[in-house]
Amino acid sequence: MIQTEHLEKTYRNGFRAVKDLSLHVEKGDIFGFLGPNGAGKTTTIRMLDGLLTPTQGKVLIGGMGVAGHTSEIRRMIGVVPESHGYYYWMTAKEYLQYFYALFNNGGSDESYVRELLAKVGLSDKAEVPVGQFSRGMKQRLGIAKALVNRPQIIFLDEPTLGLDPRGQREIQQLLFDINKSDGITIFITSHMLKDIEVLCNKVCIIKDGIQVEQGTIPELQEKYRDGYSMLLQTSDNDVAEGLIRRINRVTRTSREEGQLLIECESKLSDDEILSVKHELVTEILSGGLDIREMTQKTLSMEDIFFKVTDADKGVIA
Repeated sequence: MIQTEHLEKTYRNGFRAVKDLSLHVEKGDIFGFLGPNGAGKTTTIRMLDGLLTPTQGKVLIGGMGVAGHTSEIRRMIGVVPESHGYYYWMTAKEYLQYFYALFNNGGSDESYVRELLAKVGLSDKAEVPVGQFSRGMKQRLGIAKALVNRPQIIFLDEPTLGLDPRGQREIQQLLFDINKSDGITIFITSHMLKDIEVLCNKVCIIKDGIQVEQGTIPELQEKYRDGYSMLLQTSDNDVAEGLIRRINRVTRTSREEGQLLIECESKLSDDEILSVKHELVTEILSGGLDIREMTQKTLSMEDIFFKVTDADKGVIA
């Protein structure tokens, strides 16, 4: 659905913002595009949606080259920027009708506008001026606006920035629903790495304009896992921590959100991991404690992001 081949952008002052970037986003993906500030994310998206011309390389959207099919591609995509530029005097319904008319030569479709408002949970706000909306409601309206042309792809920049936890979850669920029910491919840039972890099935991380990683989150979790780690909750974690330190191959214990984080030696075999678990259970139960929860600790998207972007490395194929 989205493909770039050796994409590059050099500005007139000689600054190379993007260098040899090759992306592959399949239909139906929720794709996370990550990088530190100044990594080249905005420049890349502007090349994907046809606002910037690449210095080198190709951009294909739905199999069509952006350079020769700009009008067709703009009808295939929707964009939810970080700053929307709302018309605060318009009601939510008027706002969507206005953008629908822009895509349809001045036409209108009130039933489709009502459908969009219902989809984003704003049916009861149809006649309310946008200036009275909360940040979360504005974000929902922005997503509805991105859907007025019935796109196959939507690009979102920081979709949950500034929202409270409930608002973040609601936007996440809305994006899941749009992806599943409408089959829309979603391309997200965000510094909210929990969003990426929850939403995305694939990610790309860039640094200094260079792609340093691309893959599924489980693939990256396995690649950057230094050693085996467990989270443990017992009837007395203070006592348990002393018992665990006796176990062979346990290198460190600490606390994480009220649980014990147990870190083991790197590169343990499956049999060695099983042996550590057996010793751990034996020590805890022999000490008269109950095991309330024991799970494998996986790397978060934040862990992976810092491991990738802090590393002194070149491009990873």
